[in-house]
Amino acid sequence: MNIKFKMIKIVLATSIAIVIAKAVGVIYPFSAGTIAILSVLDTKKESIATALKRLGSTLMAFTIASIIFYFLGFSVWTFNLFLMVYVPAAYKLNFQSVIASTTVLVSHFITAESIALSWQINGFLLMIIGATTAIVFNLWMPSYEKDINENIRSIEEELRQLLRLFYTYLMGDTVYRELKVKAHQLSDLLEDTKKIALLDYQNRLVNNNDYYINYIEMRERQLDLLELDIDNITAIKLKTEQNIVLAELFDDISKQLHEKNPVLSHLDHISSLYGHYRRSDLPKTREEFESRAVLFQILRNMEKFIEIKREFFMIYRD
Repeated sequence: MNIKFKMIKIVLATSIAIVIAKAVGVIYPFSAGTIAILSVLDTKKESIATALKRLGSTLMAFTIASIIFYFLGFSVWTFNLFLMVYVPAAYKLNFQSVIASTTVLVSHFITAESIALSWQINGFLLMIIGATTAIVFNLWMPSYEKDINENIRSIEEELRQLLRLFYTYLMGDTVYRELKVKAHQLSDLLEDTKKIALLDYQNRLVNNNDYYINYIEMRERQLDLLELDIDNITAIKLKTEQNIVLAELFDDISKQLHEKNPVLSHLDHISSLYGHYRRSDLPKTREEFESRAVLFQILRNMEKFIEIKREFFMIYRD
């Protein structure tokens, strides 16, 4: 979430929570504002999940506090005893993120020296007003879909350029460093886009679609294979006919690269390349043998590269 956008929501949620708490007539209305501050989070799902944790944590804390304060009275020592029981239980139930706000509500019992039902209700109202106000403001969340689609277009252009660099390298016109730089740029773009896609996913309360996350993961797997090829490709020392036919595969894939491409033609192209390699004369020197072995390994990786895309297409073809 944009930091300025979040700041605006925090200020508005806090102010409105305090106003509502005062209007309802609860004691310590500013505590409702504090809970609102702590409840404005980065995504809708996170905000709702935290609100549910607050409810469970408050029920548990009030029960523990009521038992201890009823039998042992109200003092610093009994409050410490409460913390010794409540905090480990909160961690065990994964309520650690709401310990601070719940403890503030329990401290009101100490101040009032009472665990009367009216104070219990007052505490729950403070929690409900603060958390609910934060949830309402967190429903006001910008859409990330436009940003993601723009990034996907950039990812495909970067990947297209990387594949073209493989083509020109195999043709003898690109240096190794260019391949490494382009792969690093693509990796950074994928990482940034994945963060946005995860935010988008967490902000969808209904119609939750993991398409964007799976698309990024698909491209990450493909990039992993290309990075292996970059490491392997320096072992190619000779300019041979096999270099050219493999370069044509990279050229073909780069020209047809698209998230909706079913890639069947690429699989056919790879199949024909296997036939070409089988029909080729055996290498006559050690250097030629090593170069041929690397070319074959790159071809195998490109087959996996296409199969990864094919699997993705079959899942999302509709």
